[in-house]
Amino acid sequence: MNNVVTPGSRPTFAKIGAWLLVLSAIFMALLGWSASAYYVPATCLLLQAALLWRGRGFGLFKWIVLINQVSGIVLILVLWLGDGLGTTKLDVAGVALLLNLLCGGPLMALLGGAMLPALRKGKRLFQWFNPQFA
Repeated sequence: MNNVVTPGSRPTFAKIGAWLLVLSAIFMALLGWSASAYYVPATCLLLQAALLWRGRGFGLFKWIVLINQVSGIVLILVLWLGDGLGTTKLDVAGVALLLNLLCGGPLMALLGGAMLPALRKGKRLFQWFNPQFA
């Protein structure tokens, strides 16, 4: 089996991931009808789907996923264990929530957790974004 990724052979993981990101963006946009703040994660999810589908913007794609993951973890930990922070607990949690929503929200966190291992060097999704290293 040929492991080299060419622009004409889009990996199955890229196809499935892009469609899941589009479906997540549609869901977030539907939530946006009742709370307009959800249009921002929907836009980010569409951007991520376009980057993944085209295999362009590896650095941007990876950093959005990483920031989303880290801000989600910080948000959960601060809300769970942040009693010692006093009144700054809500400030830190608010910043983490805004960063998380800016980078795709909770749906990006779920999909990003599955995508991060595939973005390592030598993996097929990494080769899709970086055909020169294939």
